[in-house]
Amino acid sequence: MLTSDALLRALRENPRAGSATLCRMLKGISRPTLARGLKLLGPRVVSRGAARRARYALRRALRGSDASLTLYRIDEAGRGREIGQLDLTYPAGSALEFTEPFPWPLADVMRDGWFDGLPYPLVDVRPQGFIGRNFARAHALDLAVSDNPEEWSDDDIAFVLATFGRDQPGNLILGERSYRRFLESQRVGDERFLTDAQAMSAYPERAAAALAHGVAESSAGGEFPKFTASRILDGEKVDVIVKFSGADDSAAVRRWADLLVCESLALETLRHQLQVPAAQSAIRSYAGRTFLEVVRFDRHGGFGRSAVCTLGSLNAALVGSAGAPWPRVAQRLCDAGWLPAEDASRIALVWWFGRLIGNTDMHEGNLAFRPGLALAPAYDMLPMMYSPLRGGELPGARYAPTLPLPEETRVWHLAATAAIGYWRRCSEDVRISQDFRQVCAENNKVLAAAWQDFG
Repeated sequence: MLTSDALLRALRENPRAGSATLCRMLKGISRPTLARGLKLLGPRVVSRGAARRARYALRRALRGSDASLTLYRIDEAGRGREIGQLDLTYPAGSALEFTEPFPWPLADVMRDGWFDGLPYPLVDVRPQGFIGRNFARAHALDLAVSDNPEEWSDDDIAFVLATFGRDQPGNLILGERSYRRFLESQRVGDERFLTDAQAMSAYPERAAAALAHGVAESSAGGEFPKFTASRILDGEKVDVIVKFSGADDSAAVRRWADLLVCESLALETLRHQLQVPAAQSAIRSYAGRTFLEVVRFDRHGGFGRSAVCTLGSLNAALVGSAGAPWPRVAQRLCDAGWLPAEDASRIALVWWFGRLIGNTDMHEGNLAFRPGLALAPAYDMLPMMYSPLRGGELPGARYAPTLPLPEETRVWHLAATAAIGYWRRCSEDVRISQDFRQVCAENNKVLAAAWQDFG
């Protein structure tokens, strides 16, 4: 006779087990007997998959609650809809019950809703970077989590997202409570969209607040000080991420200001010379600070959103090539049939351009995709090899352009041609300090000489 204790023990010892495995473990009971036992356990059991693909696991409580978490999607018009129900499973991982087709690639048991951790698109939604750390410091006590979001467990992330995750990157909202916060935020309406005149005073105030107290808003990744804002630009409502420099005239502050201008020029070069989609940006100077205003491609109009997922999440979930350069991971995604070949080629071009402009911070969170997969606009592209050291000292970096292998020569030439033009533009832009313009002019000469050698 099958007892509930015996079935619970079998599920603990074999999470995500199928009917055949459970029947064998339970001394050869029949499938109908197993089905009756599972029914008696009721909501303690999570099941996913149909017919012979059905698997079972024990539900894991989140902060004492066994309730499923609803996963919502916000469309470009700002309308929300349910796309799934998320359950945490014992001893780890989660199970997502899809209520509409999932827009991201799924491998193996993911197709039935099983994930080793949280569903990987939610990994990009977690608080991270400068804004994420400020969020954690502001809310750690109330949420009973560490003030360092890098130390959060999957349970911590799920609880935070289900409590305060109304305005995270992309278009997903986890949990009814956060969705209600999203609805409440719409009461502000058009008042939150700053005009140019309003930004002149608002930006310095928000920069000071972000540095002093933290701003609990969208957690875009990265280390540069930043905040988010809603703006009226060219008569349109847009959301922006705003990076900013310090307000004094030290060498380190001047360098950070230079790099913000360099980032804006890099995005323009990608768009115009390499025909690669890149985020729109603008430089503003208010109250002694330099601000780089980058238009978000995951936000639309008043409250519309669109999906986005980084290479880091895709790599961890689907490829498993930790630490590999962008082109290698992209090629593996392409070989698996998930990424179009033309986007794999664009990624190689962007990666080489980044290498040739001294971008030493091309981590996997700095390349994103739209559902499909399709390459999202480029962002966070700048010569980080020249960023000030932690103590404020300027690095004595020497520019030595990376040279290609024979099979990389064609894409290297395309990227190098654009990078030569980029260094020239930086050397001529009067918004950049004279000292750094000289560095850019020298880099232009060095790369042009290398290009001739490989011509």
